[in-house]
Amino acid sequence: MSYQGMIAENVSIQGDKGDWISAYAARPLGPGPFPGVVLVHHAPGWDEWYHEATRKFAHHGYAAISHNL
Repeated sequence: MSYQGMIAENVSIQGDKGDWISAYAARPLGPGPFPGVVLVHHAPGWDEWYHEATRKFAHHGYAAISHNL
């Protein structure tokens, strides 16, 4: 099942020792609950592909987040 509506946004989450980490989160619109997935970027770093992949998971019914390490 694919969801046409979703919410996708930049968020900040508090990490270890109070450090703030930027992340990109997306989820389908609707009441949920939704299964979740965390995307971890490769060595060169966080880039546009991770935003796209996060939205793609939401399109397929997942709550997804990609954090910028």
